Amino acid sequence: MDKKNLPNLRGEPGWIALEYPESLKDKPSFVIGDPSKDRLAVRYFIRESDKRFFGKVFFGEATQGPPGHAHGGSMAAVLDEAMGFSAWIAGHTVVAAKITVEYLQMLPVNSTVTVEAWVESVDGRKVMTKGKIYSDDDVFSTSEGLFINIPAEKFGDASHYLYKVKGQGEK
Repeated sequence: MDKKNLPNLRGEPGWIALEYPESLKDKPSFVIGDPSKDRLAVRYFIRESDKRFFGKVFFGEATQGPPGHAHGGSMAAVLDEAMGFSAWIAGHTVVAAKITVEYLQMLPVNSTVTVEAWVESVDGRKVMTKGKIYSDDDVFSTSEGLFINIPAEKFGDASHYLYKVKGQGEK
């Protein structure tokens, strides 16, 4: 897919787009860093009314696992990042310790879907999250994650991003 044929990743009314910091835009990222855009294309948002984390995700041809459908690993990677991002937005500098994914139905390639993630609970350094990938009434997968808070300094330049996205969510 060339850049002039990028998928529509616009948010819904009431969603605030999250902007990536300049220091991270040109660095590779497993989920959002593929410049070809026939793998994954992702745009993240916060819903203004309740600060819930959302993303619009395009699963391109290069995400294929079973013929014509996205590989489960590509779906798991998106859910992992979204659940972690929802924790960051809530003020927790976390890394994943455990994620579980339930695959409910196959996701056709060349589909644009929504990912939603949220913090379910916090117990000390443990941050429990949930997420799902869906389109309209079709839920393709759900997930639960255990994330662990670690010192922000461990993230280097990325730690400054926490304050930027947290501020965007507070508008």
